[in-house]
Amino acid sequence: MSSKKNKALIIGAGPAGLTAGIELLKTGNFEATVLERDNVIGGLARTTEYRGCRYDIGPHHFITSSEKIETWWKDLMQGDFLEHKRFTRIYYNNHFFNYPLEPINVLEGLSLWECLRCMVSYIRYRLFPIKKVRSFQDWVTNKFGYHLFSIFFKTYTEKVWGIECSQISSDWAAQRISGFSLSKAIFFAFFGRFYKKNKPRTIRDDFYYPSKGAGTLWEKAANWLQSFEGGSVHLNQDVVSLEHDGKKIVAVHAQDKRSTSGVQTLARYDADYFFSTMPLRTLIKSLDPLPPDIIINAANSLQYRGLITVNLIVNKTAICPDHWLYVHEKKVKMGRIGNMNNFSMGMVDHPGHTALSLEYFAFVGEAFWLKTEQELVEIAKLELEKIGLLKADEVLDGMVMKTAEAYPLYDEHYKEHLSTVLNYLGTFSNLELMGRNGLHRYNNMDIAMLSAISAVDKVLEKEKTVVRPVDATIRSSAL
Repeated sequence: MSSKKNKALIIGAGPAGLTAGIELLKTGNFEATVLERDNVIGGLARTTEYRGCRYDIGPHHFITSSEKIETWWKDLMQGDFLEHKRFTRIYYNNHFFNYPLEPINVLEGLSLWECLRCMVSYIRYRLFPIKKVRSFQDWVTNKFGYHLFSIFFKTYTEKVWGIECSQISSDWAAQRISGFSLSKAIFFAFFGRFYKKNKPRTIRDDFYYPSKGAGTLWEKAANWLQSFEGGSVHLNQDVVSLEHDGKKIVAVHAQDKRSTSGVQTLARYDADYFFSTMPLRTLIKSLDPLPPDIIINAANSLQYRGLITVNLIVNKTAICPDHWLYVHEKKVKMGRIGNMNNFSMGMVDHPGHTALSLEYFAFVGEAFWLKTEQELVEIAKLELEKIGLLKADEVLDGMVMKTAEAYPLYDEHYKEHLSTVLNYLGTFSNLELMGRNGLHRYNNMDIAMLSAISAVDKVLEKEKTVVRPVDATIRSSAL
């Protein structure tokens, strides 16, 4: 094997991009350059500080069924990894329902009559399921019954995605809550403490969290990556084009977003292999030369849901015991509330304050998305008061973060469009796709990391590279 190292260019410094870079560099046979559009590390898993409080883009939690990923995290954090038992509730009809479901709690909130309706509906659809399952609504109704679906799934899901549940592909339900049913929910409500290792991920009650926010883990990962010879991360790099010859990607051209000269000066990055976490729609439009119209049209048909997080500093403690509170009420637009204090007191500026993160969902360009920061903070304050969580005047300050392509949309036609795009991109022999937006797949951090490891493995197989053990002393000195 030649002593010359292969060059890898990675687009995106989120979980997938940083994982790919580190896994490549660990072999000793690659150089890895990571380009990041934003001015911070972490992508959707970054942490932002505001007036001494720290906020994720919606609270993240570190949970995985992969021993490799859990070890990766723990080794990186070196003890600064808080272990929690998840406490999560659903707010519906002026009542808080524990999640996972607890029978007595459900009875208190729904009444015996409503519970009977849920059970009858469940039995009806288990005996006589919808045969042609096309939508999220069909899939969940078959699993839980229509009545329970209408209470605990419909409102929240339609807030998140902005379309009717009957228009959402059943693929999303199968991916997110596969292998789970009402019978399992009831079983684990009574006996879950005896089956911790076998609990479905949907109702796992243990997770890890860095004391200063999810983004700190990825900041450490970036430092580790750059401790390797040939490893580098460049922020504020807006990828403008991917030059190709029809069979391979030849180079990436990027512009420094900090440039104030008014002249578009592009940096050229040549590499042997290219890894992308860019949204597929953006990636297709960045190819030079552009692909055929049928590919561009398919990419343009892939949709994304934007996320707005309204982050508040509240002059009050003990607001709620939840890590997350899912809001299934139609009378408010918020979808989920994260109490950052309950993840770590390192996330708040003062022990007498609470850092709350409220999640709203919107399509880019619609009226709600275009609201000003001040308007959104006021809406959040009033909605918190409306559901009885706190008084509006207890909010001291707030700021807003908007993420345009937070959720790849699983509409009823997405699969055919995605297949067209992926088949085309698969013709480039040195391009690997990974991560949530790179694959147009709504997944969690650990799955994004595993997708990066899979992409790296494909390249290593091509190069017949043997992975060497990690040099722990190098990593430790970098952290």
